[in-house]
Amino acid sequence: MKIPKEELTFSILSSEDDLSGFTCRENDLEEFLKFDSLKSQKNRISVTHLVYWNEILVGFYTLISDSIEVRGIQEGDGVPGYPYSRYPALKIARLATDDRFTKRDVGRNMLRKILVTAINISHHVGCRIITVDVKPRSFGFYEKYGFTRTIRKQSDSIPMYRDFHRTLIEKS
Repeated sequence: MKIPKEELTFSILSSEDDLSGFTCRENDLEEFLKFDSLKSQKNRISVTHLVYWNEILVGFYTLISDSIEVRGIQEGDGVPGYPYSRYPALKIARLATDDRFTKRDVGRNMLRKILVTAINISHHVGCRIITVDVKPRSFGFYEKYGFTRTIRKQSDSIPMYRDFHRTLIEKS
């Protein structure tokens, strides 16, 4: 059963949150949430957002500031004649859904919330693109929601981006 976005609650991680019940197939994501996310947030490196459904932690995502090389994006994205070497961006540093809640639109709703955050940020500072480095098994998920592979060599993860400004122009 899909979980409607209206039934999800989003909050920023605090020292009061109980993260012990969260489990996901990617151990590094689970370990980051439980052992490193709060310290990273206190040091102003990242901000972790928690997603609850019926008071159960069903997902989280971590955001950081980023930039992306102009030469790394596809033709048609970005601004023609842009004079700088990098675009300002918001990076999804981590995103995970609890194993018990996969295939229930939690990930989709987290991406929607991230898009709204990026749009809001862009009203205060330059930000046009959302970036993410994905594990190969997550590639299809991000591609389904409009992310494109960068024109950059691949390592153990696949760098992707979404020019959300372009999406906004197409919808208006």
